[in-house]
Amino acid sequence: MSLSGILEHSVSIDSNTLLAVSFSTAIVAFLIVFVIRWLGNKGLGQLTTIELIIILGLGEAVGQSMLNPSQTSIPQGFTVVIIAIAIFKIYDYLASRYNKLSKFIVPDPILLVKDGKIIEESMKKARISRKELESYMRLSGTEDISTIKSSYLEINGQVSFVKKE
Repeated sequence: MSLSGILEHSVSIDSNTLLAVSFSTAIVAFLIVFVIRWLGNKGLGQLTTIELIIILGLGEAVGQSMLNPSQTSIPQGFTVVIIAIAIFKIYDYLASRYNKLSKFIVPDPILLVKDGKIIEESMKKARISRKELESYMRLSGTEDISTIKSSYLEINGQVSFVKKE
């Protein structure tokens, strides 16, 4: 196939396919809005590893339903989304109910600074450089490390600071 044939094929528009993709995208977009509202705040900003995997799986299912309606039907996409959300809700329930499961899946925060001193081993474990820590300090309005009582890499990936009195 020549270059002009490839270009012509890549920009050709089949109105039926375009209509099917548009319709699928609209339906799936409404479903995603509903799912995000159903998940609440946790679905948006405080994802653990397993929750992130579920969200990525949702993205793949949704993408297939939107872009390939002839190969993946909307009911198939809905089924994947519903199963993934059910797994998310079951995991959430079990993790809140059984502390051992939660400790196994959800990592503990990592203490980075204690009484104004950086804990080098923890910095290595967290894979945070001194420059990154200083950047987080500036973002929190902290200029001097000696004013920090403790600092943690939290489970949501953010660095928190507790200042000395």
